[in-house]
Amino acid sequence: RVYMNEGPFILDFDKNPHAVFEPNHDQEPFYFHPRLLYAFVPEKEINAFLDQHLHRILGEFESCSFNPKIYEVQIDNEFFTLCQAPLGAPAAVQLLEWLIAYGVEKVLTIGTAGALVDLPENTMLLPTRAIRDEGTSFHYMQPGQFVELDSSFLKEVEKALTELNVDYDEITTWTTDGFFRETPKKVAQFRQLGASTVEMECAALAACAQFRKIDFAQLLFTADTLADMDNYDEREWGSESHRTGLSIGAQILTRIK
Repeated sequence: RVYMNEGPFILDFDKNPHAVFEPNHDQEPFYFHPRLLYAFVPEKEINAFLDQHLHRILGEFESCSFNPKIYEVQIDNEFFTLCQAPLGAPAAVQLLEWLIAYGVEKVLTIGTAGALVDLPENTMLLPTRAIRDEGTSFHYMQPGQFVELDSSFLKEVEKALTELNVDYDEITTWTTDGFFRETPKKVAQFRQLGASTVEMECAALAACAQFRKIDFAQLLFTADTLADMDNYDEREWGSESHRTGLSIGAQILTRIK
C-alpha cells in the first residue's frame, strides 16, 4: 500500500529521481551544448538575434502546441545552446528537463517580470531567492516557501556582469501560476516578504535545476508595474529589454566556462 499525506497532494514530495516517463524517453540523437540561453522572448526577437550571429539548428522540441527549434550559436569561437522558452512554470520546466537530458548543464534564463516596487521599465535584476507560489517546484523539492538561487554559478554571472559594466540589482522574486490572480492582498503580502518582482517560472526552474544538479541563474527585466495597486500600468511589457536580454545573456555565457 502506498502511503500519502492526508493534506494536499502537492505537499507529498517524492524524492525518487526516476519517473515512469523520463525526459529522454524519445531517444533522439541530439547533443546540446552545456551552456544554455533560455529565452522568454518572442520568436521574432530570437530570429533577429540569430541574424547577427553564426548559428545552426541542433534539434526541435515537439509538443502539441509549442515546437521551438534548438540552436547552436557561435560567438568569438565560443558555442552555446539557444532555445525560446514557453510561458508558465510547467511548460518551461518540461522543456528544460528535455534540454538537460540531451546535454544542458548551465542555464541562464532571460525574461521579463512585473514590478512590485517603484522601478523603471526595462530595469535589469538578478534574483537570489524566489517565492514558491506556484505548483511545479513542489514536484522537485521538499515543501517550503522559498528556493534559494545563491550559488557559485550565480557568482560567475555576477562577475561577468561586472566585467560588462552592466547595472543590476539583486532581488527576491515572487513566482506565481495565477497571472490574473495577483490580488492586492497577495501583492502586499509578498512585497512585505521582500519581493521586488512577480513572474511565472523562476522558482520552478531553480528547483528543477537543483534536483537535476545543474547550474541555473535568471536575468529579469521589469515590464508592467503593480507598485501602485490603484493604478496598474502595463507600460510596454518590457519589450525593449528582449533584444538587450539576448545580447547580455549571450555575452555572459561566452565568459562562463
